[in-house]
Amino acid sequence: MARKTRLSLKDLEQETKKFLTPASEKEQAIIDAAVELLGERGIDGTTTAEIARRAKTTERTLFRYFPSKDDLVKRVLFPLLLRIGMSRNWQEFASFLKTADLDLKGLYAAIETDRLGVVARNPGLARTVLVELVLNDSLREAVGSLWRQHIWQPMTEGLAGMQAEGAIRREVDVEVLARAIHCLHIGYFLARYILAPGKGWNDASEIDKMAEILAFGSAPARPN
Repeated sequence: MARKTRLSLKDLEQETKKFLTPASEKEQAIIDAAVELLGERGIDGTTTAEIARRAKTTERTLFRYFPSKDDLVKRVLFPLLLRIGMSRNWQEFASFLKTADLDLKGLYAAIETDRLGVVARNPGLARTVLVELVLNDSLREAVGSLWRQHIWQPMTEGLAGMQAEGAIRREVDVEVLARAIHCLHIGYFLARYILAPGKGWNDASEIDKMAEILAFGSAPARPN
């Protein structure tokens, strides 16, 4: 992707809308081929010629829809960034959590189930997004700014609200707790889809057990 990246939430939303409503069957075929190849080989390992071949079209036709490889990569990656990074703006998800009246265990289980459901549709593409965020300084900076605004701040404020209501111990640092939630999510993705994909995972059971440990700890009860 281009080294200089400026992003707004509107950019992610516009690319997502175009991703979901391609102009023609040919454009849909190109997008589908790009999703597959970027998930299999990553950005640097994928060429527009290969994408065109898999879409059963020509590179010339591909460039009529997408003037550059960067344009096609954005069309494929930005919707996933919006779904797993911004979760359709944390505010929407936070509203659901408030109406659901969840405790900390339920909060983590709901977050993880939501995010994993998105990732599970194409774990290879999610891996590509993760790698690009690690390697592309400009993209990471741009996404990080959106993440802090639309995920981190509302999340820590939500946890602080739960703390004020007595659902989280007063001595807990809510920012550390928020980081723990994110680390559990990324760690599970790495184990589930990269390090041991053939293990035979039971996602619902794993999520429930991680939520239990996050909410109640793993040490034995302290003696009175």
